Amino acid sequence: MIKKIRNSAFAKNSLVLFVGTMLASVLNYVFHLLVGRMVDVEVYGEVQSLTSLINIISVPAMTITMIATKYSAGFRADNDVLGCKKVMEYMSRKITKFGLPVFIVAMILTPFVSEFLNIESNLPLMIIWFLMLSSFYLAINNGVLGGWQKFESVSRVGVLGAVMKLFFGILLVKIGFGVNGVIGGFAIGAIASYAASIVMLRFIVSAKDDTENEESQKVDFGSIKQYALPAFVGNLAINILGNIDMVMAKHNLESVEAGQYGALTIVSKIIFFATGVIATVLFSMSAEDSHKKNSSMRILANAAGLMLFVCVASIGAYFLLPDFILGMLFGDKYSDVSHYLGWFAILVTLFSFVNLVFQYLLSIHKTRVVYSFFAIAVVSAISIMFFGYNFYDILLIASISQILAILIGLRSLFQKEHDSINKK
Repeated sequence: MIKKIRNSAFAKNSLVLFVGTMLASVLNYVFHLLVGRMVDVEVYGEVQSLTSLINIISVPAMTITMIATKYSAGFRADNDVLGCKKVMEYMSRKITKFGLPVFIVAMILTPFVSEFLNIESNLPLMIIWFLMLSSFYLAINNGVLGGWQKFESVSRVGVLGAVMKLFFGILLVKIGFGVNGVIGGFAIGAIASYAASIVMLRFIVSAKDDTENEESQKVDFGSIKQYALPAFVGNLAINILGNIDMVMAKHNLESVEAGQYGALTIVSKIIFFATGVIATVLFSMSAEDSHKKNSSMRILANAAGLMLFVCVASIGAYFLLPDFILGMLFGDKYSDVSHYLGWFAILVTLFSFVNLVFQYLLSIHKTRVVYSFFAIAVVSAISIMFFGYNFYDILLIASISQILAILIGLRSLFQKEHDSINKK
């Protein structure tokens, strides 16, 4: 087994990123669990709705990471450090140009968002908008590190951010800042991660401009612009599919029920955080293969098989031991709803495969499918808003949406393979 991992770049990269991501995830879960024990159910529902909002508004950052990863993977294939530096500088300028106006508009809309989510204070949302802007710049650095397959560095950045979020978030809650302290912990963690990522990128940031090297000057910025829109739409669709149920639960359900839904969501998403590294490694490696005009179907098959094993085992545990799992994490505070946990695990498993298919299709520049994903996400959001007034209704609507997205993604994938075979 050890020999196979050493000989497999995919397995080795997955293991490195898995260890770092799991460590960061454990710290993040300790953070959520401590907060869950320190505040009452109603406040925890508010925290989880804000966390889901953070996930949704992180779409631009995820898009930036995806673009930076895809094109950095190409620069890695060509060993072009200077070209990669030029793309980093280009993306930073664009973020400053478009990100600041978005930040200002978000600040203006803060009272309306607070009213929709039934949140009394505007301050946590204002902190979230700052977090959104700073995350854009961090996204570039993380994407470049991923594109160059510096997965150990990516792991270190993530772990540092999780440590800082845990320490300062819990400290701020402990001294009485409540929800504002929780969200403040997120912001401090992001700032620490950005500082660490700059250090990890010394090999690119310190690259000297060599005007005699004509090849390193040829960066196709037009291609980046064309890729940006579908990448954004796709990431928006994925984030809506993965988080809209929690946002709408806060809107539709009573405060206690919303808190219970949030606890079940955070526990079940352990599955997604554990398997998300598989999709991350897949995207980076298949993007490099795509740049070299090589097939990456074998990597996709390995990724899907590994994810299926982890997810099926997790679903079994969540159905068989729901009281034990919730009790270990939250005590007996949520024992009344433990019987829902297995169904939440199925929903998260479906979402994990949607994300895997999505990441692979965009890594090979198969972008049209994202608009179908977005249509499904919008219909899902509207359906949950008008028909999701209990746990089972929300889970059913969200699960059907995930299944449709998987089927459409697979159809697009098999169509590409069919076209490739015909060309040969």
